[in-house]
Amino acid sequence: MRCSWQLLLAFVLNVAHSLESLGSGAGPTLAICGNITAALGEEVHLGCRYLGENQIKSAHWKRQISKGVIKRLAGFSHGRPYSRSDLSVPASPTDFTVSMNVSSVEAEGMYHCEFEEEDESFFDFMFVIVIVQPDVQVTVNAETISDTHYQSVSCSAVGGKPDPRISWLVGGRPPSDDFFTVKSRKTLHSNGTSTLSSVLRFPTHLQDQEHVTCVVQHPTLPTPRLTAARVETFTRPVVNATAEMLEKAGNDFWVVSCISSGGRPDTDISLALNVTEELQREKESDSNTQRLSIRLPAAEYEGRSVACLFKHPKFHYAESRVIALPTFYLFGETESESVELVEGERRVISLQVRGNVPRYQVTCRKENGTLPEEVQLVDRSLVFQVNQQHRGLYECDFSYRHLKTTLRFNATVLPRAPQMAAPAIRVHDEVEGGRWVMECLASGAVPAASVSWLLPEGISADFLFNSTSSNGSHSIRGVVLLPACSPQELTALCVINHPALVEPQKRSRTLPPCARPNVTLRVDTVWRGGHKYKMALCSAVGVRSAAEISWHFGNNNIGAMTETEVLSEGLVSTRSSVHFLSSLYAGQNLTCTVRHPSLETPEERTINIPVHKPPQLSVAVARQQDSPLWLAVCDLEEEGAGTNLAWVLPENASGETSLLSQSEGHVTNARLTYRFPLAALEGRDLTCVHRLGEGVTEKRTVQIPKYYISSVRVLNRTTPLQSRYGHQTNTYRVSVQQNQHNPKILLRVEGNVPEFNLDCRRSDGSAVQLDGAVMLLQSDLLGQIKGLYTCTASFYHHRASVSVQVELTSVDEQLFLVAIVCVSSASAVLLVLVVILCVCCSKRKKKTPQKQRESVSALTSLMQESGSPGVRKPGSEDSEKYAPLTCFSIVVDVKSTV
Repeated sequence: MRCSWQLLLAFVLNVAHSLESLGSGAGPTLAICGNITAALGEEVHLGCRYLGENQIKSAHWKRQISKGVIKRLAGFSHGRPYSRSDLSVPASPTDFTVSMNVSSVEAEGMYHCEFEEEDESFFDFMFVIVIVQPDVQVTVNAETISDTHYQSVSCSAVGGKPDPRISWLVGGRPPSDDFFTVKSRKTLHSNGTSTLSSVLRFPTHLQDQEHVTCVVQHPTLPTPRLTAARVETFTRPVVNATAEMLEKAGNDFWVVSCISSGGRPDTDISLALNVTEELQREKESDSNTQRLSIRLPAAEYEGRSVACLFKHPKFHYAESRVIALPTFYLFGETESESVELVEGERRVISLQVRGNVPRYQVTCRKENGTLPEEVQLVDRSLVFQVNQQHRGLYECDFSYRHLKTTLRFNATVLPRAPQMAAPAIRVHDEVEGGRWVMECLASGAVPAASVSWLLPEGISADFLFNSTSSNGSHSIRGVVLLPACSPQELTALCVINHPALVEPQKRSRTLPPCARPNVTLRVDTVWRGGHKYKMALCSAVGVRSAAEISWHFGNNNIGAMTETEVLSEGLVSTRSSVHFLSSLYAGQNLTCTVRHPSLETPEERTINIPVHKPPQLSVAVARQQDSPLWLAVCDLEEEGAGTNLAWVLPENASGETSLLSQSEGHVTNARLTYRFPLAALEGRDLTCVHRLGEGVTEKRTVQIPKYYISSVRVLNRTTPLQSRYGHQTNTYRVSVQQNQHNPKILLRVEGNVPEFNLDCRRSDGSAVQLDGAVMLLQSDLLGQIKGLYTCTASFYHHRASVSVQVELTSVDEQLFLVAIVCVSSASAVLLVLVVILCVCCSKRKKKTPQKQRESVSALTSLMQESGSPGVRKPGSEDSEKYAPLTCFSIVVDVKSTV
């Protein structure tokens, strides 16, 4: 109620202050932060700032302690700061922000910020709310009510503010309402905090989780706090009942045990039997097993049942285990049996009757009398050395308490059998004649023994048996012949049977597997008569027997030469070789197949016969350095010996041919060359022919390039000079400005030649310096540059030349030429106008067409004669097409300057 009153008061004051500010019409004088929620033990900041412009006389943080009582906490008084509580000293009279350590719940309340000027004071307030993190405590209690075990888990959130929330999780889920109950209780404290307690109660036997979790939610906790409590759980036991026979002081007892194991808590065990005997209880110390035992006289409880009752919280009902104690019986054969005895043997006759008695007593007699002295009753058996006195009827009585039965048998004694002698057994094995010989001998036997051999299934062998007799004893010899080699371990078993042997005697011999042969394949190359042959050698070194070697290409077998050699330590070497022409089987796989008794499957070695490398023929043509002749080259690379190269030349071809050949191993490199002048074969084909034999040839053709030099052009601005006898020109006029430093003439050779020689000379035959295709003009002996220059470009027999007339011009001459050009142009224009005027006048006077054409022709001829000599004068046959339109050509010749 106190907190609500303070909040209401703060709201009323805040509304009143707001109305006052609105009524005044002025802006706010101070700014204060809003209400603050702080956790106990934290440090918070109370913010307040003066926004006015007047001088502050004093500033205070105040708190209302009770009704009508306000306490100063911190501030400035007479220009000096002070602090009287948990608040820090303000930074300045205007920046009135302070920090406060929330050390107790009493720090909650209303805080005033006040500023005093000379004539007026301003204040505002804020409210601090304190929250407290609760302390979580969990306890577990157990109780038993009406034989039912209950557990109560208490979870308390102590000293929290505001009130916390508590919930439960069992197995990660909220507890169900079936058998879980939750009760909560809240306690208020004087300092404003409270304690909330929640109790989760449940019957232990219905809950199987080892932990339950208390979930506490509170504003001071960023996430819910989970606290797990370990609770007791019950485990269903395994129960059974047993009965054992016990003999004590000549009496038999049944010991009935009721056993419970693996349960929690202990099982309540009882016996459903009305007895006065003292019960024997037993609790095993090394385990959680319970045992309740009772001892019952076997004679009294014969055929009765005993029930064990087990009670446990995990059982909905008491469980029982019933044991039925047996009823004893004992009986033997009603008719007597016949037993044959052999004189002289030691005999043991076992006496057996049917029954379930724990034990019985046996007494025996012979023909209603006592047993002979030699016959002894030992552990339910008659033991004696047989003689003729032991024949007759025997009776043996069996008894257990009130149960009795008799066993009868009639013994007859047979005469002693002839004396027998057991055989002496010996087994021997060795390798002989490429086969493994095993011998089994049974000697000195009476009567003769039987000997046999047992071999693994699928093994083929030969058997030999013979017998001999000496002085009434017999010897049997059994021999088995096996392959000397086997891919697997082989065990042969010799079995000897004889009457003197209690059971057949067995002797075994194990043959180890033979080592696999070492197979190698080697292929060599042999050249013979220029042909390539392959010689393949396949060898197999094995033990005890020679290997079988075969050859084949794909599915085709080939003949071979094979030889065998016996080496030391029982090794046998087999070598097989084949010899064939390499070209016949080029690109195929040659396989050597080895068969040997030590191999389950034949072993193969394969090698690929490489394809015969074809001859590599190439042709090229090139210029020769420092020689006027060209060179054609035909290169050949092939396997084998012998080279047949030739040139196919055009008719009347001249030149020099040479052949160079060398060998590296079985590879021959040959070069056929042909030197010739370019002019003789330019643009024609050269063919190199390689004859492989048997009419097979291979050709390579190369074309000799065809070159030309069409002309040499002058790249400077030029004026062609016409020959007076024709229209072709190869002389150009180039004007060079007088006093120009190092004038140049730029030349370009037109054609397809890869390179050329350029030579320039004056008209007097003196050479001119060149920089590539640039002619450098220099003064002659008389200091003159102008004159006629001739430049010739050549490549072998191809040539072209150009002549350049170099003239010197000055500035005055150029101005004079410009003036002449202008006057000439004006005269030409005037002349054209006069001609047009004359034509118009002639039409008016209706002159004849023939006269008109003559006048126009005359005028046209006049214009052409004063222009370029290259303009052709039209004939009379062309005059008709010029009748409607007459054309004039004016050629102005202006000299250019470099």
